[in-house]
Amino acid sequence: MEGLGPTARIVWKLARNHTWGQPIPEEDVIALATKDEDGDEMRAALDAALELSFLTSGPHGLYIPNGQTKHEEAADWLRENTELQEYKITATLSRLPPEWPDS
Repeated sequence: MEGLGPTARIVWKLARNHTWGQPIPEEDVIALATKDEDGDEMRAALDAALELSFLTSGPHGLYIPNGQTKHEEAADWLRENTELQEYKITATLSRLPPEWPDS
């Protein structure tokens, strides 16, 4: 998580900690992703993350749906918005097509 901004940490934590599309409560996501930010900063980062097409919010929390399309969208976003290595993204998002990132 070193070098990731608040919104990227939220996306990465959701990618790393969700289990087969199970939601994580919003407050838990904020707690997992917070470093030095205060609650208002992390709430703003969460609001920004919720604008991303591959995140879903439901009554039980946030998650990245299990479909290949959503995993590919999340992987593409992480590749474009972070310095995470592709092999880490590939190992984390299990539904990526074998040809990602060239797909």
